[in-house]
Amino acid sequence: MKWEKQSVAGLQQKFRLKPAQIIILSFVFMIALGAVLLMLPISTTDCMGLHPVDAIFVSTSASCVTGLTVVDVKNDLSFFGKTVLLLLIQVGGLGIMTLGTLVVHSMGYRFRQKESQILQESLNQNTRAGLFLLIRRMIKYTFAVEGFFAIVLAWHFYPEFGWDCIGYGIFHSVSAFCNAGFDLFGNYDSLARRTDDFFLLGCIGTLIVLGGIGFTVMHDVLHHRSWRRCSLHTKMVMVSTAILIVLGAALIFLVDSQNSRTLGNLSLEEQLAQSLFMSISCRTAGFNTFDLGQATQLTQLVMIILMFIGASPLSTGGGIKNTTFCIILLSMWSVIRGKRQIVFFGRRISKELQEQAFAIFTMATVWVVAAGMLLSVIDGEVHELEEVLFETVSAFGTVGMGIGLTNGWDIWGKLLLSLTMLVGRVGVMTFMVSVITQKDSLIKYPEENMMVG
Repeated sequence: MKWEKQSVAGLQQKFRLKPAQIIILSFVFMIALGAVLLMLPISTTDCMGLHPVDAIFVSTSASCVTGLTVVDVKNDLSFFGKTVLLLLIQVGGLGIMTLGTLVVHSMGYRFRQKESQILQESLNQNTRAGLFLLIRRMIKYTFAVEGFFAIVLAWHFYPEFGWDCIGYGIFHSVSAFCNAGFDLFGNYDSLARRTDDFFLLGCIGTLIVLGGIGFTVMHDVLHHRSWRRCSLHTKMVMVSTAILIVLGAALIFLVDSQNSRTLGNLSLEEQLAQSLFMSISCRTAGFNTFDLGQATQLTQLVMIILMFIGASPLSTGGGIKNTTFCIILLSMWSVIRGKRQIVFFGRRISKELQEQAFAIFTMATVWVVAAGMLLSVIDGEVHELEEVLFETVSAFGTVGMGIGLTNGWDIWGKLLLSLTMLVGRVGVMTFMVSVITQKDSLIKYPEENMMVG
């Protein structure tokens, strides 16, 4: 009897899911549900439903707020299909566990320690204190921002679309704030035919930035209203976001302003506006104002770097996150100067954070390179390697910008890109922790020096 109890306990311990695995399974469940709904005849204008692989791809892209698509959202999806897509974007942007937690917590359910730990990891928090207050703030900020801009965009769209402007306003407000990049303008053009609509570009760009800086930063700025009182995290996010946007815009403008296929034939005001917008969008959102396949290779490289860096922690964007990139740069600068510690705005950054940042950067690089190589093999080297790499980084950074390859992938290419989008959304660290068994060895081995560099 005792042996049987020990065996049952051992099996329970063996098959107990880790928090990281539960986080990923929640996204997998949402993707599967979305795919099933998109396969229904009612979801498409031709009443045929999407092909299963296409349904999985589009559902993954929406749930992971990426924006890569193999269907024309306006012309191929029905009202029901567009509604499913919108709900997937909204739930994917906030996180299915976040919304589920809010519902059950509002019903009076008391969370156990293990459940709080899962929620803590899904929100990338170090402590459990204030988790439910944070979730309520996330919901409040999301619907306040999306609601305001939905009204503004609906008013802007009314002369063109009539009362359909309400749907256009809501869809694009949610898509932009969640950094999804889906649009209802049709023909895979995104905003390419609205380059002179500075009001629309300004609204979409603002939504992208607000969704990309993260909910903790939004609350910190609104609550303290003083730069000196803001946390180190907020300061790093704000500074790095501003630098990346300005630097990216400057490089895009300098490189492509003479390119007649992209910015060359536009006025100076349009060139500056598009350069700024593309710098904002390519870090995580995916809206584009010109054909990326016609951009210079240097501009595409700049965009690849920005897409890889991505948005901020606890935001609706992907990538390795700008704070990770900043810590790596600060650590490198500290080594060059011979400093033993990293200091930013008068605060020291711990060694644990430095190690985690380098681990995330390394794992993300390995994943992107490996996925890019596999996609190149699947592609049969029909396209250039830099084009395949662009598509891979766009999926990993949950950006959704494409240069014309997305519709051409076969089943295996679409599935690999879907997996890459999922990894980019949940975080490469979370994904690796979910599939690799972690064991802390009690053995202490002798240390020996070796040469590096």
